[in-house]
Amino acid sequence: MPDTTTATTRERMVSTAMTLFRRDGYAATSWRHLVEEAGTPWGSAYHHFPGGKEQLAVAAVELGTTVVAATVRRAFERTETVEDAVRWWFGKAGQALAADGYRGGCPVATITLELANSSPALTEACRAAFTSWHELLTGLLAGHGFDAARADDLAIAAMNNLEGALLLCRVRRSLDPLERAAAHVALVIEAA
Repeated sequence: MPDTTTATTRERMVSTAMTLFRRDGYAATSWRHLVEEAGTPWGSAYHHFPGGKEQLAVAAVELGTTVVAATVRRAFERTETVEDAVRWWFGKAGQALAADGYRGGCPVATITLELANSSPALTEACRAAFTSWHELLTGLLAGHGFDAARADDLAIAAMNNLEGALLLCRVRRSLDPLERAAAHVALVIEAA
């Protein structure tokens, strides 16, 4: 996410939107609240996003896509095994969730659940986000010696476990589901 001290008005708005949409959802986030939270002038909303809130939401999903991809890449760069990479990645997701009082989670999931198939632009942005993460994970797994089909299956398994665990963590206000999911995915990868 951009450093708010040097970020442009547009970057602050997108970063704030990503946080608010992840935490509160699209419908519950008003333009006024978003502008106030971003600390930007009111006129900047339509100046930078003439397509309105939907255009801003697409930009927020794109930023969330980038943030998650960077975290996944770091997980594989900072660890020696795929199993450790998964544990590191899931751990970082848990740290972020706990720091947000169990109100956040995946930067794309809330918008996906709320708006999938009601906004073509947002549906496409969310589809592109999940596709890019899947392709990234598949490539990283293939780079660790898994054949293409196995890498594809393991990438989906990791994503499914992460997304489901994040939802359970939010409801339970506990990182236990995420910790169990990380352990489970690590076992599946080790067995593969």
